[in-house]
Amino acid sequence: MLDWDDLRYFLAVARHGTLSAAARALKVTQPTVGRRVDAFERRLGAKLFRRSPSGFALSAAGESVLGHAERMEQGALAAERAAAGRDAGLTGHLRVTASEWLAARVLGPLLAPFLARHPGISVELVADARWLSLPRREADIAFRPAAFEHREVFQREVARIGFGLYASEAYLAGRGLPDFDRQCEGHALVTMSDDPPAVADLAWLRAVAAKARVAARTNGREAQATMGAAGVGLVCLPRYLGDATAGLRLLSPPSPPPERALWLGVHRDTRGVPRVKALVAFVTDALGPLRGALRPGARPRPGR
Repeated sequence: MLDWDDLRYFLAVARHGTLSAAARALKVTQPTVGRRVDAFERRLGAKLFRRSPSGFALSAAGESVLGHAERMEQGALAAERAAAGRDAGLTGHLRVTASEWLAARVLGPLLAPFLARHPGISVELVADARWLSLPRREADIAFRPAAFEHREVFQREVARIGFGLYASEAYLAGRGLPDFDRQCEGHALVTMSDDPPAVADLAWLRAVAAKARVAARTNGREAQATMGAAGVGLVCLPRYLGDATAGLRLLSPPSPPPERALWLGVHRDTRGVPRVKALVAFVTDALGPLRGALRPGARPRPGR
């Protein structure tokens, strides 16, 4: 009989493509993943992966095992969610995931009174550019700038995030204000990379600053804000982050950057768990007074 623990390691390598990435996902060491996969292949008498310098790809035997492993995973996760749903107390652990700027600037500070009120609950706040999976129990509660696609996820829009275009005073002193009629020719940009999903501003920047050169890319807004404040280039940031970053000046482009909805998601099987319900209700209420700062209505005057 197949061991579910072996299949967990197999699935992690199949999904992430390298032993190091699988080890991070499983929270074990890379040699442990390698040993478990090798032992699993020996027990089956088949090679499940094709090894190469770039990583691991499924072999024909691995492809045949994959579907069975995923079905076993869904059954195991359903059992875990059912067990969690029987927990009647405001105790236990919660894993919450969000982008790094939202975790650091918004959710982290909001959690202090919640944790003081519920000392039996511990929260792991995972700041990650990747979208962790609720169906695979990579997180209990997730915040995203786009709607969830899984039918098993209960979701609601909890805020709107406004964006602005910024530059440091030092950068503007050296380069001058960008000429949007000339599509910011002669200017530099600090942009998000294409890796995080649903990046709000990339297409907009390509339209309003088509002649600017991309000086730097990053997969996180905090790093983007830091480079913008250091004078590397123009940056498009959430207003809540950009307005609070010392040294950045809000500019007035001809069209406003796109805003995004902030969605909160939980798995339907765990939606009724008391600690999950308590944190969802608390964060939803606590975001209310911040909605004006997350989505400021006023725009700067031209030439400011």
